Amino acid sequence: MSGHWHDRWERGRIGWHETHGNVLLRQCWPELRAGSRVLVPLCGKAFDLKWLADRGLEVHGVELSEIAIRAFFAENDLEYRFDNDAGLPAFAAIDQPITLHCGDIFDFIDRPFDAHFDRGALVALPRRTRPAYVRHMDGLLQAGAFRLLITLEYDQSRVEGPPYAVMADEVASYWPGLAREREALDTENFPPKFRAAGLQAITEVAWRTA
Repeated sequence: MSGHWHDRWERGRIGWHETHGNVLLRQCWPELRAGSRVLVPLCGKAFDLKWLADRGLEVHGVELSEIAIRAFFAENDLEYRFDNDAGLPAFAAIDQPITLHCGDIFDFIDRPFDAHFDRGALVALPRRTRPAYVRHMDGLLQAGAFRLLITLEYDQSRVEGPPYAVMADEVASYWPGLAREREALDTENFPPKFRAAGLQAITEVAWRTA
């Protein structure tokens, strides 16, 4: 599984990347206490990391690919320091509260976070892996932590992910306290294989703490 994602970054096949960040994040993210710690799993080089940090939040991303991490700092003109003393290797911005940890999300351990933003993690994992991911996230968050989850809904009988469809009943089985906040058609980020399979529509859904 990890080899697939490393290969995608090495070849520059990153059609899921949103250059200007995620629209639903901007529409659904609340005002949190300054300094709140936010976990962003499988973060890639998302501009969303900087958007969250610009709101006074301490942002921690976890990403398999060092290529993606270095690209994030380069594209946002941020200097960083490297720390390999404990846990996953960490790249910490010098002038922004952003730290990106390089490695497998299942190997990531830290003190509990106040909030969780997932745009690219749950939908990147096959169904058999998602329950373990959910348990791991639950163990990394404070009780009552804020969550914003972005999922995709489409006819998976036509084409197989990633990114995978995660339907409402599955989300409710993991986190029954999340409310379906907003949705939008997402044709701009269609993977080429979806178009080739004749898929006509894909819906991006925002779920957040009620």
